This record gives sequence, structure tokens and C-alpha cells, in this order.
Amino acid sequence: MRCPFLREEQVKSCRAVPFRKPLARTALKGTDERCSSPEHVRCPAAPPSREAHPAPSRCPFLLESLVQFCAASPLPQYVPWSESPDLRCGHDGHRFCELYLAVAGVGGRGPACARPSDDRIVDVDGVPMPAWLFYAPNHLWLDVGDDGLAHVGIDAFVTRLVGSIDRLTFLTLKGTVRPAVVLTVHGVDLTLAFATPLPLIAVNTRLRANLDRLASDPYGLGWLFEARVGDARAAEGDPLFTGLLEGDASRAWMAREIGGAARFVHEQIAPRSPLGTLLADGGALAPGALRHLDRDQVLCLFAHLFPLPLAARRPS
Repeated sequence: MRCPFLREEQVKSCRAVPFRKPLARTALKGTDERCSSPEHVRCPAAPPSREAHPAPSRCPFLLESLVQFCAASPLPQYVPWSESPDLRCGHDGHRFCELYLAVAGVGGRGPACARPSDDRIVDVDGVPMPAWLFYAPNHLWLDVGDDGLAHVGIDAFVTRLVGSIDRLTFLTLKGTVRPAVVLTVHGVDLTLAFATPLPLIAVNTRLRANLDRLASDPYGLGWLFEARVGDARAAEGDPLFTGLLEGDASRAWMAREIGGAARFVHEQIAPRSPLGTLLADGGALAPGALRHLDRDQVLCLFAHLFPLPLAARRPS
């Protein structure tokens, strides 16, 4: 499914001028455009060409080409037409594009339209969960589009718990590897790794300059990795989805994770806190709860909530 804002246009440009400016063919209709007629001989831009090309029906310096541009951009830029599978506009990867999401709004967020799926975003004890995603036990999510393009990111439970993130480091960038990233939170490193190797084609390096997107839009602009996995979901029992949760099972798991995190803090960390017992009523953890914990307590909580997959651990 290609982006609805992707447009194509025939453009003309002149190879005789030092600064080439493409002009849309539709914009030239009804004008006195002389390049594609014998009148090009009156053009002052390329006088030396007249002897070599006495009087052809069109100017030999006229260049016509097919280009693409984004209609959602306030200042569209023409780029050469391409069928490259890595062009985000040409497939459902546009669902993670900043311009597309800004124009499409809430209605632009959802699963790939070519596959029947639950398009709801369900609230689980304050944590939003898009119903069309797959979730890993260490709180990474996986989205596989209808053309086999996959995205990986962190879920809203992580961003709600940690609050602000100091630094983001990508441990894997390209190749068939296990996507892994390090989030530095209050001076503590949290390593998250996807259990299954994926053929990565891109990482969202823009996040390093705008870490707020991880918290404000973890399922959209806050994506971490992009991979091309083929039509893996169609394969019964494909290892890509081993250990991942979806649908009602993922929501029940998230509810247990939220409750388990609160109990872990109350039972394991709060009794050792100099402030005494915290949230004695058994309430849920408040957003950004880590800012109330010291380094050792944060490390203990991370080890409990975000275990590395067995395949990603180093042998001891």
C-alpha cells in the first residue's frame, strides 16, 4: 500500500543552462513554451546549438523525465522516479513517516490495510496498546506490513515507567542481526534486544536528536528499526513470531506486567528505601517512577522487567 500523498509528475528542464530547474508539464500548459516546438531557435539560452542542430522540431537540450514528490510537504521537492523497495512512500512504511502522520492525524495510525486486522488502540491500565502489533516479553513491539516491511520499537509501558530518556544508542545498524538498543535512563543503561535476527535496512537515527518522540509517539515516530522480512506472517509457525504475543493474550500479559512491576517495587525495593514503604495501598506505579529510585534499585527493576532474550546473552 503506497502513501496516499505520493504524487508523480512529468517535468521538463534545460541542459543548456548552468542551473537546471525542472518545471512540471501540467504547469506549462497554456503557456508559450517554445522548447518542444520549432520556436526553440529563438531561445537565447543556447545560441551555439543552432549550427549543429539547424532546425529540429524540438530543442535538443530539452530534457523530460518522470519524478515523484510528496503532496504533504509544504515545499515539495522533485526526486527521480524510482521503484526501489526501500522507498518509504511506495509501500506501507509511509505509516511511520512524519509528514504523513502530521497530515493524516489519528486516522493515519493503524495496521496495513491489505490485511484484515484489529485497528483499535486499547488502553490497559493507562498503557495504550495498538491491537495489530506483536509484543515481546521485554516490551519491544513488531509491526509487519502487507509487503513484508517490518518495524520494531519499544512499547508505552517502557516510556511510562522511565519518563525521560537521557541517551539512545543503537547496537545494531545493518545486516541480518538481532535488533538491539541501549536506553540510558538516569545514568543507568537499559539494553533491549529482539530475540529473532532480522535483515535490517534502516534505524531511526533521528531519534538521537529528538528523544521526546520515544515517549510521545512510541508506536509511530518513535520506531527504532526497519527490516525487510518478506511475507513472513503468511507462513504458519514462522520463527519470526516465536514467543511474541498478540490480541487478547498481549493485553492480559500487559496487565500482569503492570501489576507485577508495582508489586516488585512495593515488596523488593520500597522496604529498603530510606523514605520507608511507598504506595502502601498497593497502587500502580506513577509515570516516571524511576526518578524516585537510586541506581541500584533501578538496575534491580530493569533486570526484573526487561530480561535479555536467551539468544542475545553473552556466555558467562
